[in-house]
Amino acid sequence: MSTLAKTETVDPDTGEITTSGLPVGYQTGNQSLAVSIAMAEVDQQIITARAYPRSVDTALKNILTLATLDDETSAECIYALPRGGKPIKGPSIRLAEIIQSQWGNNRVGTRVVHVDRFEKYVEAEGIYHDLETNAATTARVRRRISDRQGRVLTDDMIIVTGNAAAQIAKRNAILGGVPKAVWRKAYAAAEKVIAGDIKTLVERRGEAMKAFAAFGVAPERVFAVLEINGLDDVTLDHMTTLIGMHSALKSGESTVEEMFPIAKPKTDQPADLKGKLDQLAGDDAGDKNKKPAAEPKKPAEKKSEAGPETASGKPGKQGHAAEQSPSSGPNPKPPAQPDDGDPIAMATRLGRAAYRKNMSERAVPVDFKQAGREAERDAWIAGFRDEADKDSPEPGSTEEDER
Repeated sequence: MSTLAKTETVDPDTGEITTSGLPVGYQTGNQSLAVSIAMAEVDQQIITARAYPRSVDTALKNILTLATLDDETSAECIYALPRGGKPIKGPSIRLAEIIQSQWGNNRVGTRVVHVDRFEKYVEAEGIYHDLETNAATTARVRRRISDRQGRVLTDDMIIVTGNAAAQIAKRNAILGGVPKAVWRKAYAAAEKVIAGDIKTLVERRGEAMKAFAAFGVAPERVFAVLEINGLDDVTLDHMTTLIGMHSALKSGESTVEEMFPIAKPKTDQPADLKGKLDQLAGDDAGDKNKKPAAEPKKPAEKKSEAGPETASGKPGKQGHAAEQSPSSGPNPKPPAQPDDGDPIAMATRLGRAAYRKNMSERAVPVDFKQAGREAERDAWIAGFRDEADKDSPEPGSTEEDER
């Protein structure tokens, strides 16, 4: 039987006493059980944290000791990303985990909150809650889930990218919640351990190149990012950056494509249509200025009995060959003339150039097909046909006439 929060009322007509009400604890019972458990858990943690507050001095010493425990640990405590020849360095997720564990009396969580296949990104959230001060920090991170061609990654790769984004969000939340004064000395000490000294520089930079080779990165790509010429130019300052970059690749905070982008080859092709037309016009002028290749010498032919002229009065082979010289032939190529900014002249020359490039008469540029540019289209076609007429034989000139 449920216990009721009774409320007595009296009916004025009959004098009957009635009782009504809800069961005791109805509102509490109606609340989600999971929420009630979570609230009780957090409340108990806050009570415990205030009963046993942290020791700042002990926390600082422990963080410094763990961050410089050995060379490998120090290397994992720093990440570096090259940007414009100047590296961006900072504490990595591994150092954040050391800070969070030794600072104590806190709660940390991370999760993937959104996957957008249309915008092609995954978003993760990290939360840090200091139980002593009851201060909380939230950090969100987005990572791209598309390849170089813009295609969405596979489901497995999206999960991997989401986990990497979650780790970065967790790191940002911890470093945003714990004061920098707590971990500044440990970070600087880790940098010194990584750099080493001049005696071990040669050995350490060779090991660094081997470490990048495991990710498929050639030394030339590393040198290009650091903006140096070769291995001998790697200094102690570069060693901190190199090891930080390798640490970022290992922890998933960065990828090879992001850290070592492949430069696109430079092309001379213009981007806009006007530039392409100008380039085509330039090729036209270049073709005209090219000298024809020298023809091989033919053996001397016997002189015809008819002499320089045939019986019909038409020139023989020798006279006909003389008429077909490049300078006095029937279709001499005129020298290139500048357009002087005249669009009609330019369209005419482009039509001629299109014919010489064995293009079709239908290959009229798209710009000339637009409304208002009919004159340029007609000029292009006229130039194309004019150049085609030059290659056609003249009326009355047949093989029999030449013979």
